[in-house]
Amino acid sequence: MLHARRLASTVVVAALAVGGLSACRAEPDVAAYLGDGKTITEQRVEGVYDEARDELSSAREQQQQQAGASPQAVPPVQVPFKQKDVLNALLTIDVLEKAAAAKGVQAAAEPTVEQVAQGSSYSPNWEYTKLYTRTFQLRAALLPKVTPAELTDADLRPVYDRLSAGAPDATPYEQFKSQLSDANKKALQQSLGLRNELAKILADDDVKLNPRYGDQQLVLLSAQAGTGDVPLVAVPFGGADASRAPFVTDVS
Repeated sequence: MLHARRLASTVVVAALAVGGLSACRAEPDVAAYLGDGKTITEQRVEGVYDEARDELSSAREQQQQQAGASPQAVPPVQVPFKQKDVLNALLTIDVLEKAAAAKGVQAAAEPTVEQVAQGSSYSPNWEYTKLYTRTFQLRAALLPKVTPAELTDADLRPVYDRLSAGAPDATPYEQFKSQLSDANKKALQQSLGLRNELAKILADDDVKLNPRYGDQQLVLLSAQAGTGDVPLVAVPFGGADASRAPFVTDVS
């Protein structure tokens, strides 16, 4: 049976529509163009990723030396995030910081980098962990400041569909709707309210993404289902044009 679940907040994961790089700005070393003329370069993305990869590789080499193992070819270390996750965190921070500045709020003090590291496979020393943490802190500061959205069937039905996907004995929608706790309703309403405000910022920014990093969305609310998280409330990067095909399909 699919019951009303306790919803977990998150602000990472790349999963929906992608806006393309415009033909006049298709620079191969740019990961994303932001609406205020700023860019996120591939060098910036790779630098964050390489820091973690190099630290993991160095740690493995030290372990092999201490164990007296003879040098041998080994597969590359497995970094617990991808380059597209780095880009997503940088995009998320940019949008959330604009929203926070408009409301005159500062990022929350928690969760701390150490708390996030303890609950994940990330090192507190990595820049990615710090970026990832800041997305939580900004979201925590913004949620109490937004006007909660009305919880309509148009918004709740997609949440139900995502949670019930692949569940043959799923609770009927009307029963699911009636079983939602007050806490879950509040989480949904706040997240939908923030989604609506961020959608306006993204529409004005007209963010353009390098398609080699995959589709990107800013996830505001998710729930555990099966072996992973299911995004329930999200806004795609690319604003109003997010559903269009990219202007440039490849810039490699």
